[in-house]
Amino acid sequence: MELATSHLVVDFGPHRALDDVSLHFPLGSQLLLYGPSGGGKTTLLKALAGLVLPTRGQVLWNGRDRLTLSRGETRDAQAHMGMVFQTDALFDTLTVERNVALPLERKGLSAAAVEEKVANALARVGLKAAAQKRPEHLSGGMRKRAGIARALVMEPWVLFADDPLAGLDPETAAGISALLLEVSHGRTLIAAMPDPHPSLPLARTLRLTPMARDVDNRSTA
Repeated sequence: MELATSHLVVDFGPHRALDDVSLHFPLGSQLLLYGPSGGGKTTLLKALAGLVLPTRGQVLWNGRDRLTLSRGETRDAQAHMGMVFQTDALFDTLTVERNVALPLERKGLSAAAVEEKVANALARVGLKAAAQKRPEHLSGGMRKRAGIARALVMEPWVLFADDPLAGLDPETAAGISALLLEVSHGRTLIAAMPDPHPSLPLARTLRLTPMARDVDNRSTA
């Protein structure tokens, strides 16, 4: 799935969160958005995912303006996107297994298909043994892994990660970074963080600040 923005502007009342942002992400792209709070990192992630609407300009999914798509076409496109939230956004009243299953259940898959896909996603992030635990009984790193499993369960082409290392100790952060790099192989990965992290080297970086936005491309070879 190819993503792009064209002269994207996003305003929240009098506050301009994004100003004239034009970017292109072929399938398999890796980008780190970084910069201080208020620079628009999360807003850009949400705009690319169709969760925030442009004030002006365009968000393009496979060359089509997101605003011209029908509800059904929008849902179909978003089914190919996975989001790892900063706060993990797990429901404490549900088990890890049920949290991961939610996107599949909303899509109307059979119970057998849901069970198989959830088991595969949990195994991939190393949480198969924690399937019946509730999030309150998990460590911070395990909660992050559960959030990644939920983002992966729909087998998305694009993976968004909003500050995925927030609140983690260095060892756990390194493990989550390695997991993100592993599971995003062949997918587009766009991550937002306050600063670049040595354990999560991505091929492109974009620095966003309230006053300036400077693009820096570098090789990870």
